[in-house]
Amino acid sequence: MTVNYNRDASTSKSWTFFKLLLKWKGSIWKAVYLELIIFLFIYEIISVVYRRALNPFQQRSFEALVRFFDARLSYIPLELVLGFFCTQVFNRWNKQYDNIGFIDKYDILHIFSLHSVLVLRDISMRVRRRFPTIDTIVAAGLMLPHEKEIFQSYSDAAGTPKYWIPASWALSMTYEAWKHGYIESAYYKVVLQEEIRKWRTNLEWVFNYDWVPLPLMYPQVVCMAVHLYFLVCILARQQVIVDHELRTEIDTFFPIMTTLQFVFYMGWMKVIEAVINPFGEDDDDFETNALIDRNITMGMMIVDEGYDRPPELRRDSFWNEIHPLYSEETSRIPNHPPCGSVSQVK
Repeated sequence: MTVNYNRDASTSKSWTFFKLLLKWKGSIWKAVYLELIIFLFIYEIISVVYRRALNPFQQRSFEALVRFFDARLSYIPLELVLGFFCTQVFNRWNKQYDNIGFIDKYDILHIFSLHSVLVLRDISMRVRRRFPTIDTIVAAGLMLPHEKEIFQSYSDAAGTPKYWIPASWALSMTYEAWKHGYIESAYYKVVLQEEIRKWRTNLEWVFNYDWVPLPLMYPQVVCMAVHLYFLVCILARQQVIVDHELRTEIDTFFPIMTTLQFVFYMGWMKVIEAVINPFGEDDDDFETNALIDRNITMGMMIVDEGYDRPPELRRDSFWNEIHPLYSEETSRIPNHPPCGSVSQVK
């Protein structure tokens, strides 16, 4: 499910983000703890072997290897690779969220709900588990038995998905409604059909993002760069002893700064992994099943309870005088109405 922390971050205070650091679900700690344990385990084993098991000649050879890797660690352009890839992934994430389809504005609700389910069950494992077959969609009431027969009668010889069929039905329904006088004018028919086309296009974009991901080489490069960087760090960040004296001022048997760097960079990569496919089953992926339920419930409320039942127009409390009401506590909070930055200059 989506991890919501907006309430905890509603006010900017010194401790606000420290509170967020204490969360576990969807956190950086949950994402990187296993890799961090493995990294530190290997690091400490090598450190113990270097200090206790190697003879002086072997230690000198190991120290030369450490200096070699440490001097060339910056050859891996980690910030550039992660930064650019993260930008691309988040742009795709935003576009998928914009196109996922909220049903509030539409009237042919049954068809739209069916359309979204047909698309989401092929790109979201959560929805696939809920609707593994067309029969389960019929059992859920999202497709009627006669609609199933018509749907399956369409040829799929080319192997292409048949998501377009419900949208085609919806367009035909608007034409029939206009022809029988349920839609007042051709203009409103065209407007409604444009909304249907927009809905279908948005869902098609969602499917296309799943069908054509970012080139495989890109996540491979990012994954390889991050893991190779810290694989080299296992040697490059070892504390070496030269002539029985530490090369640095403090013998930090535990790699403090390297551990922090590991959390930041590996966490950065884990963010990308979680966002690259928001229709998966991670803590912060899209709530696709909840979206389906919301669209069905909201749509039925619009047509059954909200249609043609506006409240009677009456005089409200602001008819003669405008005095916005504040509680005693909120009245003490100063208001700053919008004004130009130099509007008060005389």
